Amino acid sequence: MAWGLQTYQDTIRREDLTDVLTDVSPDANPLMTMLGTTTAKGVVHEWLEDYQARPTSVSGAAEAATTTFSDLTQPSRRSNFSHIIMTSFQVSGTESKVAVAGMGDPYDYQAAKALRDWKNKAEYALINSTLVSGVSGTARKMIGMNAVITSHSTGVLSGCSLSETEFNNMVSDVWSDVGPDEVFDMVLVPFGLKQKISTFTAGNTRYLDASDKKLVRPVMVYESDGGIHRIFAHKDIESTHGGTASTSTNIGPTFIGIKEDKWKISYLRPVKREELAKTGDSKSGHIIGELTLEYRAERTGVRRWGYANTG
Repeated sequence: MAWGLQTYQDTIRREDLTDVLTDVSPDANPLMTMLGTTTAKGVVHEWLEDYQARPTSVSGAAEAATTTFSDLTQPSRRSNFSHIIMTSFQVSGTESKVAVAGMGDPYDYQAAKALRDWKNKAEYALINSTLVSGVSGTARKMIGMNAVITSHSTGVLSGCSLSETEFNNMVSDVWSDVGPDEVFDMVLVPFGLKQKISTFTAGNTRYLDASDKKLVRPVMVYESDGGIHRIFAHKDIESTHGGTASTSTNIGPTFIGIKEDKWKISYLRPVKREELAKTGDSKSGHIIGELTLEYRAERTGVRRWGYANTG
């Protein structure tokens, strides 16, 4: 008996499209989320930094000596350029009317996606941007952490592994310069270096969940003699090279440590969504904001590069 089975070429079958849209875009931005904010008043944002070095020799005054005067170290003026970041989005008239799956209103969905993109671009600039004044029609750009950390910035021998001793040496270098209360407390590294730090024996506890025999790690915090350091794996930290990429030395992942309260994001124009004038058969807008990195004491931080890719 023939049952009249339909073939896979049957045109009467409907699509089985679920009303779910999965987004796995990388959008973890600890700096944009955690750093404090200030307000800028101009495209050249300035602030003062004071630093008094400790003595390196014994001093004394003789009895009845005449008072002598010497110039005290004056505060230094620091500055950074405001950096405009803009992401755009556009939806056709047809797209705004047809039935779509998983996103609700297409215009609002694209606007939200552009906002995430704006935040990602700002995070990347805070770390990797180099200073550009913006003359002759070029965009102004801030200086980011990679370029601004110079007091404790060193390339290690190519292929050198990040060890617990190496970590503590970095802590010691900064501690000797700024004292015990100002050592970096936030560490940004590629995933491979975070894995390496997780093998350190001090200040790292692992828990065994007896119910499912699963090894569980807490949020990673490393405690050295110089303080407590939170460790973040960051997608925007150099994971393949550092230093001068054109040379054969110092090629490897970068380690950045900062004192969180000494770094601020300063906004000249807070980020906002703006709808643009209608052109043709579409509705468009952009996300725009203008910000800069305020580095109040870069000497509290550290940057080292050139480690082996696995730490």
